Amino acid sequence: MDTLKAIQVFVTIHQYGSFTKAAEHLNYSRAMVSRYLEHLETTFSTRLFQRNTRKISLTPSGEKALIYCENILQQQSLLYSLSAHEQHQGIIRISCSSFLFQIGVDECIAKFREHFPKVEFDIQLSESTIDLIEDRVDIAFRIAQNIADGLIARPVYPIPSTFCASPQFLEKIETITSPNQLAQHDCIVHYAQLSTWTFINSNQQPQNYPIKSTFKSNDVLALYKMCRQGCGISMLPTYVVQNDLKNGDLKVVLPEYTAPDIMLSLVYTSRHHLPLISQKFIGFIQENLPKLLEKDKYTI
Repeated sequence: MDTLKAIQVFVTIHQYGSFTKAAEHLNYSRAMVSRYLEHLETTFSTRLFQRNTRKISLTPSGEKALIYCENILQQQSLLYSLSAHEQHQGIIRISCSSFLFQIGVDECIAKFREHFPKVEFDIQLSESTIDLIEDRVDIAFRIAQNIADGLIARPVYPIPSTFCASPQFLEKIETITSPNQLAQHDCIVHYAQLSTWTFINSNQQPQNYPIKSTFKSNDVLALYKMCRQGCGISMLPTYVVQNDLKNGDLKVVLPEYTAPDIMLSLVYTSRHHLPLISQKFIGFIQENLPKLLEKDKYTI
């Protein structure tokens, strides 16, 4: 866990005299504020606050630690006051799925470095939802309906999905006319939706239907490959399958229904103390990634 951020949390708790008010100021959850303070107390091997149901107050050790911590934050502030040129350097640590990286994030990073050539990128390609603090990740690209408490999510673009299967698979089964039939047929499923899929009918009414999961993975590209191999019906991002649908390698299943769009968001821990270069990268992604996705030309 980031000790410097823990120091910021400790000083802010003292300034506001409240865990809740400190959390609101920092745009953290109260649980995350408690977690940072616990980390600092463990690091210093001492208790920093006396707490009861009515108020909190510094311990004698906390009073001593506060002097040093405030000095550390003052030195940090002096570092941030360096010239804009110096602030346009550094490392941006990113978590991103292979699917998203290939449909435009890679190109955005390349274009961003044309403007800021001294910026370095450390990229973790993973479909798993990682802990941004534990893994020291600055920004995560996530396609999810729910974002964990205490994190900031900046929406970028809605990702549409398509229900599809290979012609070879569809030739082996009865014609599918209702989502209810999916409980009897092989389905290729992402971990996030193991037991049900949501279908939206022509009246825009969403409804969940049980499915038969015979192949599951947390990797979108693995699901895509197995769908092309004729292993079952899958719900895949339209950007992945659009060319296969055009050339007939995959067919739309239940075309009278649609899948709900899932928002692609940039996720990070706090708006405060975010390095300037990371802020610029977030703005760059929000402006440029939608333009790339709207070109509707990407293949995997």
